[in-house]
Amino acid sequence: MEKDLYLKDKYVIESDDLKFDGKNIIIPSYYASVVYDYLDNVNIKEMNLNDADMHDYLAFYSFFEAIIDYKADKGGN
Repeated sequence: MEKDLYLKDKYVIESDDLKFDGKNIIIPSYYASVVYDYLDNVNIKEMNLNDADMHDYLAFYSFFEAIIDYKADKGGN
């Protein structure tokens, strides 16, 4: 699948380095800290999330946190 995605090079929506092929969103890793900062500033207490939405939020947050940690361990990029 990954091979398919990069070989076709046809995107439905493209803005700078952000791409959407109709199914997948491609975000360069340098956006990870920006997304993480936005997620970190969310006041989840005021949002009254149900359990499923809270789980999704925490998974999304943890995903970007892991990317930032990985990049720090690898010295950037």
